[in-house]
Amino acid sequence: MTNETRPSETRPSGSVGLAPHEDALLRRTYWAVVGRSYWRGHLNRIATFFILLIALLTIIVPFLANSSPYIAVIDGHREFPLFRNLTRVDWIWLLWGFLASFFALIFWRTGKRNIEIEPLRAQRLRWGLALAAVGILLSTGIVLFKNDYLDSRDYHQLARAGELHNAVFPPLRWGFSDQEPLDANRLYETPSREHFLGTDSNGRDALARLLWSTRIVLEIGLISEIIALTIGAIYGAFMGYFVGKIDILGMRFVEIVEAIPLLFLLITFVAIFGRQLFMIMVIIGVTGWTGIARFVRAEFLRIRQLDYVTAAKSLGLPLPNILFRHMLPNGLTPVIVTFTFGVAGNIVSESILSFLGIGVEPPTASWGAMLDQAGNPGEVFRWWLAFPPGLMIFLTVFAYNITGEGLRDAIDPRTNKTI
Repeated sequence: MTNETRPSETRPSGSVGLAPHEDALLRRTYWAVVGRSYWRGHLNRIATFFILLIALLTIIVPFLANSSPYIAVIDGHREFPLFRNLTRVDWIWLLWGFLASFFALIFWRTGKRNIEIEPLRAQRLRWGLALAAVGILLSTGIVLFKNDYLDSRDYHQLARAGELHNAVFPPLRWGFSDQEPLDANRLYETPSREHFLGTDSNGRDALARLLWSTRIVLEIGLISEIIALTIGAIYGAFMGYFVGKIDILGMRFVEIVEAIPLLFLLITFVAIFGRQLFMIMVIIGVTGWTGIARFVRAEFLRIRQLDYVTAAKSLGLPLPNILFRHMLPNGLTPVIVTFTFGVAGNIVSESILSFLGIGVEPPTASWGAMLDQAGNPGEVFRWWLAFPPGLMIFLTVFAYNITGEGLRDAIDPRTNKTI
C-alpha cells in the first residue's frame, strides 16, 4: 500500500473520475473555444497580426521616426533630447501599451495554472480592473502634471554645423512635422535614399508621416467606437429590459439620432469651433451608437425571459446588479463583432474628413491628409504620395473586417462546430 498512488493525486483539481484530457476540455471557457476556432483561420491570423502591428507602431512611433536623437553631446553636455521631447500623448500610449502587455502576460500565465474556471475568471477580472484603475489614475496624473517641452532646436542643422557629437538617431531621422529647408527646394520630391517615399508639398518626409498617421487612425477608430459602445450598451440594456412605453420612446429617439447626417454635423462643428481631434472623436462616437443599442436591445429581449434572470429577480437583487452583472456580459457577444466593423467605419470616416480638409489640424499626420497632398488626378497627381496611404487605409479596414467576420463565424454555433 505504501507504493500505491491515490487517485486524487493523479488527477487535476476539480476533476473526479476524469482523465486529464477530459478535464482539460471541461475547463475550457466559452471564449477559449471561440478563440481556438477563430485562430484556426489563416486569414484571421494575418489580420490579427496586422492590427497588432498597427497598435505597436502607435506606441513606439516616437522612437522610430523622430528628428531628435536618443542621446547626443551638445555644447559639452550629454543630453537625451528624444526622451525629453516626449509629449503627454506619447507617455499615455506608452503607459497603456505596457499595461496591456502586462495583462496579456498575466492572462497567459493564469491559463497555464491548474485552477477551476470560476476562480480563473475572478482572478483575471481582478487583475484587469486593477490595471485599468492604475492606467486611469496615471493617465490623469500625466494630463494634469506633465507639460510638453517645446524644443526649438533643429538637430539636422546642428548636425550639419558640426555642433552635434556622438548622436544616436532613430532609424528614420524625420518627425511628422519636420521639413526640408525651403531654400533647398525639395518639395514633392520622388522617392530617394534620404526620403524613401518622397516628400510632400512642404518638404516633409512621407514615410515619417505615414508611420505617425497610425496613431491618429487608432485613436479615432478605437476611442470613437468605445464611446459608441458605452452609450449603446447602456441605452440598449434599458430598452431591452423595460419593454412597453420606455422601449417605444427609446426606439423613436434612436431613429432621430440615426437621421442626423454625420458629415454635415462635423462640417458645421469645424466651421464654428475649428479642428479639434478630441471633439471629432466624441461626435463620431455619440452619433454612432445606435447600431450597438439595437443589438443589445435584441439580446436583452431574449435574455430577460431566461431562468437565471427570473431567479435574480425573485431573489430581490438590485436592478443595476441584474442589468450590468448578470445580463449585460451575456448580451455583449454579438456586439463584439459590431465593434470591429465600427472601428473600420470610423477609420474610413476620418480619412474622408481629412481628405476634404476638415479632419485633423495640420501639421498632424493623417492618411486622408496625405491623400489630399497627393493632388488631383485631373491636374497634377503624384502617385508616390497617394499609393502608400491609400494602401494602408485599404489594408487596415480590410484587416478589421476580416477580424469581425472571423469572430462572427467563431461565435455563431451554426458555423463553429467546436461549441
